[in-house]
Amino acid sequence: MYFSAQHIDVKLKQDYADFSTEKNRKALVLCDGIGEFTSSGKVSEVIVNQFIGKDYSKLSEVIVDEEVQKLKNDNVIGGTTFISAINKNQSDKVQLEYLGNGGIIHLHGDFATNVNSEEPYRYGELMIPHIAPNGALTKHISHNSEKRELASSKIQLTLNYFTGDILLLFSDGISSLEDKVILKDNENRFWRNENPAIQLILKELNLFLLDINNKESFEDDLINFNTSILKKLKSENYLEDDASLGIIITENVLNHYKLKIND
Repeated sequence: MYFSAQHIDVKLKQDYADFSTEKNRKALVLCDGIGEFTSSGKVSEVIVNQFIGKDYSKLSEVIVDEEVQKLKNDNVIGGTTFISAINKNQSDKVQLEYLGNGGIIHLHGDFATNVNSEEPYRYGELMIPHIAPNGALTKHISHNSEKRELASSKIQLTLNYFTGDILLLFSDGISSLEDKVILKDNENRFWRNENPAIQLILKELNLFLLDINNKESFEDDLINFNTSILKKLKSENYLEDDASLGIIITENVLNHYKLKIND
């Protein structure tokens, strides 16, 4: 299972992301600083660094970390959302945890195969953002968060599909479910607005996987892809805010694409 997480500054320099790829513990975490608070970038960075650096497994551990508590004791005015993914002991299970908004989508290795068009289309939304009807965050980590705001959502997935599994995790600078507005036309059909940034990521991800030549270098190649796709999103004006992107790809995805390449 391959992990990567990267972030890019666009507006306020408040997103932060990192990952670790130890043999028996792979993890990534994305934090999207809350723009209305002046020191949210610092809060995001400290939480990410402590979560990865101390091999924490859940949000409740990093919340009581001494460096995170020091921010509160020093009256640092800041806050952030939180998305994490952890795989332990080379199993096929991934533990997801999130607080706030952003997104997590799940794809299979054959996600780009569409008999109806050239658009990649088969993926499932896993994350229902913690958002009030007026768009305000209902859960977050901040200097004034209480127990209610810090109660996270957790999902455990078993990634064992025969064409492989892919998880994309991202901050709301890229997309969030509440932005995918549902519309009804005059024939009583329902349509949901699709985020063009997601479609660009999926198209580029398919091209990237089609170009795999060496499994030994794939871990580094995935990190480079993650960085380059964020730069592409920014340069082509798909991002209006700082953005973070995490990617998880199982070995069977590479096997599936190897068969496609050799067909």
